[in-house]
Amino acid sequence: MRAHLRTLLLYTLLALALTWPLAAHFTTHVPGDGIDDPALAWNLWWVPNRLISQLNPDIFHAGWMFHPIDINLAFYTLTPLNGLLSAPLQSALGLIVASNLLLLSSFVLGAYGAYLLTAELLAEPASALPPTPHHQASRFIQQNAALLAGVVYGFASSKLFYASLGQFNIASSHWIPFCVLYLVRLYQARTLRQALRNGAWAALFLVFQAWAELTYASFLLIFIAIFFVWHLCTRYRRLFRPYFAPAPYLLAGLLFAAGVAPFLWAMLPDMRAEGDFFASGGGFADTFSADLAGYLMPTRLHPLLGSWTAQSAFDNSKGQQIYLG
Repeated sequence: MRAHLRTLLLYTLLALALTWPLAAHFTTHVPGDGIDDPALAWNLWWVPNRLISQLNPDIFHAGWMFHPIDINLAFYTLTPLNGLLSAPLQSALGLIVASNLLLLSSFVLGAYGAYLLTAELLAEPASALPPTPHHQASRFIQQNAALLAGVVYGFASSKLFYASLGQFNIASSHWIPFCVLYLVRLYQARTLRQALRNGAWAALFLVFQAWAELTYASFLLIFIAIFFVWHLCTRYRRLFRPYFAPAPYLLAGLLFAAGVAPFLWAMLPDMRAEGDFFASGGGFADTFSADLAGYLMPTRLHPLLGSWTAQSAFDNSKGQQIYLG
């Protein structure tokens, strides 16, 4: 328990340091360039206002804009989970502080989730080692590897970049490692009960991710499909045992479908009226695709090398905020 508390404290201090000077203006400002941050702050206000003040469970339709037509917010970056979680914080501390606390928590939770996932992946081989000095050294290396994994994921330059632009929805990637963690535990389960329980937890965090940022949930669905096929291929000799059957994945799928049903239901009217939203060609994929050189080039907001990057010929404006440093 103390190790986990120390880990959370470390990630909290890193979050404060790497988002500086946010801490110095914590009650008066949110990060951003004035384009997306007001809208994302409005999201946090709208969800509890709709649910609590107006006593209306329909958070996806706002009649205060484009009246009397109303506007459907299902396809908008509404971040409903963030708004719901902010409700008690807003009531006690105000909108600005609530927004900043949620942003910092996304860094801490994302890093902690990656820490737990890495520790889980590295723990199985270590458990077979005898209690020798070599084993203790291995545990020390694994713990530090898990800590480093948390830093790399939770404080990735891309996340810091989009947080600095006020795109808090893109920064809300912190539920992904928790979902993957329970998929790994599902894979390692020895009983049907364990497998079903872990499948349910994976579905819960997948729903959380969908209600925080739907784009990442779609990526997770692709990952889960690949993981499911890999699970079947690697456990083919045990497929006829109940706890390696597809039942946990079916349960996870049903729970996820139930969890996102309100979201999808709100989308249907516009899809009936406008058709699908598929675009021909690559759309913005080319603009936001990562260049391999991006892993080696600092972002233009780097505190030391940003000005050099901004003056270079390298395209650093859109999808290249992936610097490993």
